[in-house]
Amino acid sequence: MLAFEIMDRRITFFTLKEFVAEQMNKQQYEGFTICHLQKSNMTDIRSYEPMRTDSFGMSIILKGTLGMRIGFSEQEIHENMAFLHSPTTIIEFLEMNDDLEMISFMFSLDFAKKIGMFFQGKSSLDFLFDNYLKVFSLREPVVKRFVVYLEHLREVNLSPTPTKHQAEIIKSTFALLNYEIESELMDHVIGQVVLSGRKEKLCLDFITLVVDQFHTHRSVQHYADCLFVSRKYLSRVIKEVTGLSPLQIIEQTLMAEVTAKLRSNFYSISDIMQQLNFSDLPTFSKFFKKNTGQSPILYRKELLT
Repeated sequence: MLAFEIMDRRITFFTLKEFVAEQMNKQQYEGFTICHLQKSNMTDIRSYEPMRTDSFGMSIILKGTLGMRIGFSEQEIHENMAFLHSPTTIIEFLEMNDDLEMISFMFSLDFAKKIGMFFQGKSSLDFLFDNYLKVFSLREPVVKRFVVYLEHLREVNLSPTPTKHQAEIIKSTFALLNYEIESELMDHVIGQVVLSGRKEKLCLDFITLVVDQFHTHRSVQHYADCLFVSRKYLSRVIKEVTGLSPLQIIEQTLMAEVTAKLRSNFYSISDIMQQLNFSDLPTFSKFFKKNTGQSPILYRKELLT
């Protein structure tokens, strides 16, 4: 099972807000962020520890070299290369050069849908979800253009006061960036199966439902019924688009919530169990141990040591 091949080590979950908390407090819009990252300001990211975020994103290496595991494949990424991730992508940083510099662009699913980023012809979601294309090279002029777009978005979003047509400027710049990504990556997917818009939309609708309902519904059949498709068809499409089964996505989403709550001192294990509708502590512990190899009590104890 692809999602659980490294589950003997816990997967750290970062929300978009946690990842850039200081910057998020200054932004006009919470649904996306652009930030410059260097080895010195990535101290919260532990090497050799798998992690996921709740966002879609692209990071471009501007200088130095980054060794990482993405989608369970080890990669060495250097200047003028980029990598993509989605909420289902597991990332693990293995090695960073001291001079590493990269610019990262992350956005939430709700924000992307709000500005109409998807479903207008071919979508960049193809590439974000593509099981074969997570890391790719960019020509230097393209990198420079992308950086200009991203810096512009960052400047507009960090403006102390809203400006005239700010929302329209952000949406238009997003669209331009989207088209540029599609244009550049098209050469990389020649010969590969291109996903249809209908399949992308079904996958996106499924993930949206899971995020909304995983607290109470963990049956693949429930989501198939909500989407008016058969369980078999839903499973086939989700596997084709994401490389994961629907159940793996449901369980990963649930695990992300569980681990986030265990990292907080505001909830007891009993509170977490009840909030996430586990019938009893043994059932909760069995689920957690299946996915991490340790009990929730031991997991929390290790966090405090």
